[in-house]
Amino acid sequence: MKYFLLMGGFVGFAVVLFASYSAGNRPAVALRDASIGCLVGGLLFRMLHAAYIAGLKGCIADRARSTRGDQSDEELEGSRRKV
Repeated sequence: MKYFLLMGGFVGFAVVLFASYSAGNRPAVALRDASIGCLVGGLLFRMLHAAYIAGLKGCIADRARSTRGDQSDEELEGSRRKV
């Protein structure tokens, strides 16, 4: 989680600094904008990482449920054939 927070902060800082400085802003204003971009980028990447992990957990849970369901269905079919 820390990795994505740091990576998002760096990406946000770099993108906003470049955009602000190339728009003609003074360096002090560009650095202020970049620090705000760092905060927003870090929080955004953190939220996206949490959503991605939640999706993976849900997918794994669904596969585990379907695997258990398939096994019980096979056992029911096997018992029907014996009778």
